[in-house]
Amino acid sequence: MFMRGWEVGGDAWRWRRRLWSWEEELLGECRLLLNNFVVQSDVSDRWQWLPDTMGGYTVRGAYHLLTYQPAPMIDAAGELVWHKQVPLKVFILTWRLLQDRLPTKLNLFR
Repeated sequence: MFMRGWEVGGDAWRWRRRLWSWEEELLGECRLLLNNFVVQSDVSDRWQWLPDTMGGYTVRGAYHLLTYQPAPMIDAAGELVWHKQVPLKVFILTWRLLQDRLPTKLNLFR
């Protein structure tokens, strides 16, 4: 995107079709996030898992993060589920996960 020009009106922001209004809103949010971003050519890119910067991402770590959080974090995550672009089946699965209502072995035993 940097090479194509990510300033307003640059080629990186040209689309094959006209964007829907909700896509334009997301694009505006993306532009705000990238406003203060500076590309450094002498630094290599890398992904970093913020909950565990030393060990990196593991499924166990992600599971622990999702299941062993205090209630306020789960409430905040619950608000994200209500986003209008989330498909219904994903919403239901996530809501059941946050309410501990998935048919896991332990829940079925109880």
